[in-house]
Amino acid sequence: MVIEAGEGLKERANMKTAAKDFGKSVMDPLYREGWWSRRLVLMVYVALELVTIHSPVVLGTLDLQLDEEQPAGTIVGDISAGLPPGVTASLYFISDHEGTGVGSDLDIDESTGIIKTAKVLDRELRDKYNFIAVTMTGETVEVTIKVNDINDHAPTFPRKRATFKIPEQTAIGTRFPLEPAVDADQGQLTTQGYLIKDGNVGQAFTLETRRGSNEVLYLDLVVNAILDREKRSTYTLSLEAFDGGSPKRTDQMTLDVAVQDINDNAPSFNQSRYHAIISENLQPGSNILQVFATDADEGDNGMVSYEINRRQSDPDRYFVIDSRTGIITLNKPLDFEMRRVHELVVQAQDNATQPEVTNAFVTIHVRDYNDNQPTMTIIFLSEDGTPRISEGAQPGQYVARISVTDPDYGEYANVNVSLEGGDGKFGLTTKDNIIYLICVDQILDREERDTYELRVMATDAGTPPLRAESSFIIQVTDVNDNPPHFDQPVYRQVIPEVVFPGSFVLQVTARDKDQGPNGDISYSILQDKGAFSNWFSIDSITGIITTLSQLDYEKNPNPSITVLATDGGKPPLSSTAVVKIVLQDINDNEPVFERNIYNVSIKENTAPGTCILEVVLAPVERREGGLQAAEWEMSPDKHWHEWRRQLALLDKLGIRKHHLRAIFILFQSKSVLNHPSSRLLSIRSHQTGKQTLGDSLPELDCYKECIALVCQQPQSRFRSSLVAALTAS
Repeated sequence: MVIEAGEGLKERANMKTAAKDFGKSVMDPLYREGWWSRRLVLMVYVALELVTIHSPVVLGTLDLQLDEEQPAGTIVGDISAGLPPGVTASLYFISDHEGTGVGSDLDIDESTGIIKTAKVLDRELRDKYNFIAVTMTGETVEVTIKVNDINDHAPTFPRKRATFKIPEQTAIGTRFPLEPAVDADQGQLTTQGYLIKDGNVGQAFTLETRRGSNEVLYLDLVVNAILDREKRSTYTLSLEAFDGGSPKRTDQMTLDVAVQDINDNAPSFNQSRYHAIISENLQPGSNILQVFATDADEGDNGMVSYEINRRQSDPDRYFVIDSRTGIITLNKPLDFEMRRVHELVVQAQDNATQPEVTNAFVTIHVRDYNDNQPTMTIIFLSEDGTPRISEGAQPGQYVARISVTDPDYGEYANVNVSLEGGDGKFGLTTKDNIIYLICVDQILDREERDTYELRVMATDAGTPPLRAESSFIIQVTDVNDNPPHFDQPVYRQVIPEVVFPGSFVLQVTARDKDQGPNGDISYSILQDKGAFSNWFSIDSITGIITTLSQLDYEKNPNPSITVLATDGGKPPLSSTAVVKIVLQDINDNEPVFERNIYNVSIKENTAPGTCILEVVLAPVERREGGLQAAEWEMSPDKHWHEWRRQLALLDKLGIRKHHLRAIFILFQSKSVLNHPSSRLLSIRSHQTGKQTLGDSLPELDCYKECIALVCQQPQSRFRSSLVAALTAS
């Protein structure tokens, strides 16, 4: 490109003006707009300057580095460090490409050349920054900033739990690749190894690693021992990945290893040879015996089927076998005279693609049959001829009589009788091998067990022997050997003293292990006058206790009754329980003086404060809030106004006749209910003349007799005042 001299000077002037405007910090918000266009102008200006002046370009380099995750504002370095010695600059022009992150991640002061971070840097997002700084005199510095890695990431498995299947009998050393853990860090700080922390029973597995070209540490699970599903079908391995940091960062995952079955086990019979003895008259279709084999494998590999090897045994098909159950059945009639013993070869094979086969031998003996079996006649010795015995029967007591006969002659007539069942409670005895007796052998308890199943077997001496069997159930009848038993020996109940007769108190319950009438319970109350048992009644069937009459806390606050439970046995058995009842007191009694009229005579010169009378209340209420102890005090003038009111009352009655000096007696009582109480009080005084009891007492007319009222005002707690007048006798 050719530029004229005049045009070049003009362009240079324009460029310098642009450079002055551009000399402000590139991070100044007022100049961000048009950043790239001004940068392009700057670069063109520098090129023209260099071409015009023909000065050589001085190119310096500056390599800086810092660790990632440093806070914003961290100083990275100074651009002037990259200038040649002795060269300084007061303004730098920064050249970088869009998308390099220099403008967004770095804060470069274009006046001083100081480079700072504009935000926290993340090496995993950007590990290097490059830009070119140009001075006003044309020196350029290529700045490279490397972001160093720190261990700010742990290895991470793609999944926290995974399932892996490995066939049993896999060769030792076989590798199975697993998903590796990924670490965003690099170098020594990335994933460095793996461990099996737990679940590696018998050291069945090991781990091997290899580093890929992408710096990922790949992981292989290696079989380290022979796997046998029949011994252990699963392994739960806890794997850990760790990096090279200090301290190390780790991650864990769980690997469930399922050992897959292969057909490595053949069926196994529970015995190698089976024996059976059958009669020649056994009917076709009859079951003879059952063979049984198991296979330790699973699924089709462990499914067993049976068959008779016809090439080696039973070519005439006298017998057949159920392929699923192993039951051998007679297929056609036998003939003892033609063949007495049959040998069968039974095969058991699994259902695998390549099945495993095992053989067992079955020997079946055919014997001449005895065509008459013994006969038994059983007679039960109970009253009604049924199979029953009382639980009170003693050992040795007979239960049944058995007579045995066999129509055959010779050895077949020799019959052996045996008894099975009964858990040892019954025995069998005989004296002539013809008549047998079943007897009680141990003490019976119906409440422990009420029935026993017995089986009597009569077997002759034939070959094969014939057997007659008879099974029956012995019923153990009840005797009254258990008294009723209450659920609890003492019952307690709290009820208010004021309830209507017939009110529910509580229910007692007794149980009897016996049955029938022996277990039927009736209830009654033992009468005890001192315990006030006549206040209550009980339902003889249900045991419900109710009130029979009005209760009175003041007579007995804690009545107690004894309940008797009696069964219906003969003789009956019984037991008792105590019912303790606590009555809740209510204020149903008014205060009561011990006397209705009190007569007191005192001398007229009796000093004030002298006790002249003690009035006592009869104790009625007992609980807190009931009547308390009475209090008395002498008060010559305290109740003067009350006294005047009483005198006015006496005037109305027309009984005021004389003058006297009086003193007052104050009575106080407490009660929780509003029961007014009044009593008459007559106090007589001996008087020789008109005298003064005290200066504070007024002079009053004298009465032969004064009647005062004891009044009680209805309040929450009440006070009753008794005013007594002294009279001249």
